[in-house]
Amino acid sequence: MLKVIIWRTRHNNELYALYDELDIVKVIKIGRLRWLRHLFRRQELDPCRKLSVLKLEGNRHVGKPEMRWLESIEEDLKKMGVRNWGRK
Repeated sequence: MLKVIIWRTRHNNELYALYDELDIVKVIKIGRLRWLRHLFRRQELDPCRKLSVLKLEGNRHVGKPEMRWLESIEEDLKKMGVRNWGRK
């Protein structure tokens, strides 16, 4: 007896349900927040922390500015409804 297997493309929703995995965007945001927590546990004078929260002076390129790392974190926190967080 000949058995025929028909392959088809599965959609993301099916894969998420099948493997109980989070959406890749959520995984990236969780990673960013973990790194943010790591940075703010470091001392104020730690070079890694200083460079991450550094506000550069000068002009940015013409057009829509690219979002900086800390700006994207703040936007994620705002979407999640976190209100008591802010840069010091």
